[in-house]
Amino acid sequence: MKHKQKTIQLQISNMIVVFLLIGLFAGCTTASRPAPSTGTPARHVSPSEDQGWWRIRFRMDHANEEPHWERDLLIAHRIIAPILTAHAQQIHLWRFHRRSADDETGHQFSFLFYCKATQAQLINRQVMEVPLLSRMLDHQLVREVLVDQVDANARPNIEDTSDANWSPVMQVAWPHYIMGVSRMWLEMIDQLSMQTGTAAPLDLDQMIDHYSTINVEVTKIWQQEAYHALLHHLNAIYGYTPMIYWEKRLKAF
Repeated sequence: MKHKQKTIQLQISNMIVVFLLIGLFAGCTTASRPAPSTGTPARHVSPSEDQGWWRIRFRMDHANEEPHWERDLLIAHRIIAPILTAHAQQIHLWRFHRRSADDETGHQFSFLFYCKATQAQLINRQVMEVPLLSRMLDHQLVREVLVDQVDANARPNIEDTSDANWSPVMQVAWPHYIMGVSRMWLEMIDQLSMQTGTAAPLDLDQMIDHYSTINVEVTKIWQQEAYHALLHHLNAIYGYTPMIYWEKRLKAF
């Protein structure tokens, strides 16, 4: 009799565990009613003759040198972020691009933005007048800065900085996605910067140390949380449909 009671209790315990596991996994996949939006509505961007994509490129280390990724964070947070705040209504789309390769360009951090040519000219001038950038150039933390000339609009369409191998639909839609990713990355830098303290003025060496620390923390968050926070939820937006990625096999996140 006792043996039978233990068996029944064990079965009940197993059933509870199963229901708990079902509830746990359902929490990631069950749709819930969205909360009312309080953010600014997305603006429709219509290309015109005087609008286009413009680039400001910050070149740093030469080829064969180890990239100092913290400089990207310093430039984004201390030079570009104030520009984005000041011109929020005029810059319709924007994003960052980071690269480092064994070639003539080497390590390059780019700020791309979509707006009118007159606004781009003003932004170019304001960036070049930032005292911090002058100090970084003087100390060879930045090798050179390249800005697009605004007298010729080479990229007037929304899709003009997307990969030409993508479908037309993806080319037009992708700039909105990558702007959100760039904004999230910048927000992470800003939060971590406040947590580590930036109230007092910092000299250049202190700034580099500060953003080196932040770069480590951002990288840690990416490595530990990106799979679920980014890849899984991106997959959820597309209905958990497996995708074909570069290894040519199906994979869902």
